[in-house]
Amino acid sequence: MNEPSERAQRHPPRDAEGENPTVRFDATVHPGAMNLDLHGVADLDLDWIPDAEGRVRVLVIPDECRRLLESGYEVHLHASIPVRPLPVELVEQDDSVRAWLEERVQGIERLGGA
Repeated sequence: MNEPSERAQRHPPRDAEGENPTVRFDATVHPGAMNLDLHGVADLDLDWIPDAEGRVRVLVIPDECRRLLESGYEVHLHASIPVRPLPVELVEQDDSVRAWLEERVQGIERLGGA
């Protein structure tokens, strides 16, 4: 457990030409004219979460917007977000996360003697 974790690396989305996009959109997905079940958005391999109002929020590139529309969904764009690296100060290191977790589980009996 002392070695760096091997986090699943998700590749950034690419546009139809295989290029890295320069912008993504904060959007909500709606059933559309075909009244599609919004659970189907999960099958499209997009970054999405349900929001407090029961809608599906996505962070998508233009090609993903096109895929949603071609699948019969209605897409409302709310903001454009430039694609850029995450600031280093926002990335937690394994040691600090491990220390945070150990602080919270201190005193909890563990099975297996770990």
